[in-house]
Amino acid sequence: MSEKQQLQELHDSYAWEVNAAVGEGRIDLVWQLADAYLDQALKLITSGEPTGCGRQDCGVCERPRPTPRRRRWFRS
Repeated sequence: MSEKQQLQELHDSYAWEVNAAVGEGRIDLVWQLADAYLDQALKLITSGEPTGCGRQDCGVCERPRPTPRRRRWFRS
């Protein structure tokens, strides 16, 4: 399955879940699903990407990476 097909399948499944949550008035669940969708889509898109430039003497790639923070969408 191609990356585009995988992204479409991921979108379709999350869209169905979000619509069901909206129908039940579960806006809290909608926000959780939106965060989870973003995480899964980014993993899928970047899964084949190298984590560094590959140079042995690269100061940027050798720096310790900070632990990623979980980000939330702002609610208005």
